[in-house]
Amino acid sequence: MKKDNYYNERSSKILLIMCWVLLSAFGFYLIFNLYKVTIKEYDEHAKAAGETQWKLVTYDARRGLILDSNGEAIAENTYDYTIVITPKDVVSKPDKKEDKVTRAQIIDEFEAVLGMDRQKLEESIPVDPENMDDPLVKLGGMDLCRNVTDEQKKELEKYIKAHKIGGITFVSVPQRYYKDKSFASQVIGYAKNTGDGLNGIIGLEAYYNDILSGTKGYRYSEVDARTDGNLPYSQEVLTEAENGKNIVLNIDNGIQKIAEEACREAYEVYKPKDGVCCIVMNPNTGAILAMVSLPDFDLTDPYGQPYGMDTYQWNTMDEDERIEYLNGKVWRNRCISDTYEPGSTFKALTMCMAFEENLTDESEPFSDAPIKVSDVDTISCWAQKKGWNHGTETLGEAFEQSCNPIFVQLAERIANSDARGVDKYYDYVHTFGFYERTGIDLPAEGVGIFHQDPTRIDMDCLSFGESATVTPIQLLNAYCAIINGGNLMEPHIVKYITDSDGNIVDEIEPKVIRTIFSSETCSRVRALMANVVDVGTGTAGRVVGYSVGGKTSTSTIEVGEDAGKHVLSFSCFAPTDNPQVAVLVVLNKPEDNSVGSSATAKIAGEVLEGALTHLGVPRSFDPKDYDFLTTKYWVETAQEPIIGGTAANAHFQLSKNEITAVNGDAKMTGDTIVGFTYPSAYNSQLYRKGVVILYPEGTPDDKMLKTKVPDLTGKNALECIETLKDSYLNCKFKLPDAGTEGADDYAGVCVAQDHAAGSETLAGEIIEVTLVKEDAPTATPTPSPEDDQASEDGVVATAPTDGTQESTEGEEQQTEG
Repeated sequence: MKKDNYYNERSSKILLIMCWVLLSAFGFYLIFNLYKVTIKEYDEHAKAAGETQWKLVTYDARRGLILDSNGEAIAENTYDYTIVITPKDVVSKPDKKEDKVTRAQIIDEFEAVLGMDRQKLEESIPVDPENMDDPLVKLGGMDLCRNVTDEQKKELEKYIKAHKIGGITFVSVPQRYYKDKSFASQVIGYAKNTGDGLNGIIGLEAYYNDILSGTKGYRYSEVDARTDGNLPYSQEVLTEAENGKNIVLNIDNGIQKIAEEACREAYEVYKPKDGVCCIVMNPNTGAILAMVSLPDFDLTDPYGQPYGMDTYQWNTMDEDERIEYLNGKVWRNRCISDTYEPGSTFKALTMCMAFEENLTDESEPFSDAPIKVSDVDTISCWAQKKGWNHGTETLGEAFEQSCNPIFVQLAERIANSDARGVDKYYDYVHTFGFYERTGIDLPAEGVGIFHQDPTRIDMDCLSFGESATVTPIQLLNAYCAIINGGNLMEPHIVKYITDSDGNIVDEIEPKVIRTIFSSETCSRVRALMANVVDVGTGTAGRVVGYSVGGKTSTSTIEVGEDAGKHVLSFSCFAPTDNPQVAVLVVLNKPEDNSVGSSATAKIAGEVLEGALTHLGVPRSFDPKDYDFLTTKYWVETAQEPIIGGTAANAHFQLSKNEITAVNGDAKMTGDTIVGFTYPSAYNSQLYRKGVVILYPEGTPDDKMLKTKVPDLTGKNALECIETLKDSYLNCKFKLPDAGTEGADDYAGVCVAQDHAAGSETLAGEIIEVTLVKEDAPTATPTPSPEDDQASEDGVVATAPTDGTQESTEGEEQQTEG
């Protein structure tokens, strides 16, 4: 018995010890885990608890708008959608059996609406949603398609609802909307949704990205884990989203479109290897009114085939080649990033230096005989290439004729007038801003390349614009200093910044960088630039009713694969007595090496005329304007055949006389052979600003273009020509009979037209307009006996009564070397 008690007591003690050991071990375990959870792993568990109990919700800020100078939106906000699917749930389960659709039918619908690749759809929707061996069935969700439009979304939602298809969600994604697809594309740039909202990639979208983006808002609050709702009486942290600010540009929608149209026509006609660019600027404030760089691109599809790119060539490129091409040739804003030799436009700046130093005057005679500047280098007038030169001429005449040797002599005088020598000349060059960026509010601005330690030969060559390079914006900005009286301005694209309610929060005031010339020097050089357009190398830049000043340039590439090609430019301004607009056009390496600087003068003149008219600057006509306006040109000459040549050749030849060629068949290309024209190429004379319709051989009469005749009543000569041109029609003026007051005077207005307003006629038709001065008695127009003798094109070709042929200007203005 005692033995049993002994064993029982011992067993109890062992059991008690074991329990104590176990309890102690468990206690130590609890203490260790408590230490681990509350101290060692506190941050991890606190975060997990916070994520369960607290929720962070972000609110996107609305990206600011980009508006033109008139308040018209250029860049706005919109949304597209990403389709997210749970693959195993993409099954039709309607209430009615007849509404059920199969997997194949679902794929058919998505392919039709989205234009998706069918293989991707097949690889995204499982054949058997119950087959757990299929990796698709195990996916919780995946993106099926991005950039789905609102119209596509609505169509698919209707289909999904009708057939009760599960597993499909539409997630809205902010995107940028550009109303005018290629409008100032390199200037505006584009914004892309990078997964963290919209971000600017190039252009203004990138430069002003922080201002446009605004600041995201957020709410951090304690929530119920089951309902995800805010807990009552709990505190929350709330920061409202701050919408992005709007930027309002100096760019004027109307002027930009005028410049783009002129440059696009030039690109088609001259096919420049390195594009064409144009800047329109207010010389008094530095405001950029328009900026064009071609080739350009579609803002809504920046990675798509750009303007000017051959479709076959584009399709042969892989993705990397396309990006390289776009980045180097298309997205690049040539107006601010590219550099080129300024050529003879630099002569105006050399002239300013000489006047500022009082080293010469406009009437001083100079010889343009070749000047030997080294053992191997001789500088000659451009005319020397044709076997002659201008001989002795005044400085004013040398500027009009753009004679290189005279500007070498001026540079030498400047260097010899000071102990610094060549550095004296280059001090001015530094002052012009060519060694620094202009500060324009755009990304990727380049800077010209000038010698850091120039020699006398470097200076001699630079005196007429060679041996150094500038960007177009640098050159025009320096010219604007001449135009405005001496102040170098900081150019600006943006006029002011507004908040989301349209209130101005920051205005970009005109900023003078420094004064570089006296007003007297500027006035003298402006007068010389006016002479260049009146009688010198820039006559193609004349604009009827406006006094224009400008300077041409032809810079020839001497070495490399582009040897023999030219960079043509023309910088101009108007009106000369009160400058409002400055324009620079650069045509970089046109296909035809015979094209001269008059081509750029013509383009700039068109832009200048359109800009001044758009701004409401009044015209002032004088007799020479009317003579210029009504000079007649034969449509085709023996030297410039149209019929039998390509359409591209016709466009080029006719453009020399400011006559516009229009393809009469939508299927025509630049290589199409011209079979006939309307009016007839063989016996028709047209004023400048005329229109010729081109047709391929065999085009039937009923397929020829037709148009309606506008009402010209009360319009002056220029308005009649331009109004008819807008309707693809030509003008011919009929003046009052000899002896009548107002005879031989184009200063009148239209009192009659031989085709009734509103009537339909063939495009290209010549409309005879009777002009009478408003204060002169109006004679009742009588039918001409020649009206019944019209040729087959509807135009009467009459010889002048004195037996002489009407004068026709030369085909091309002289160009400088």
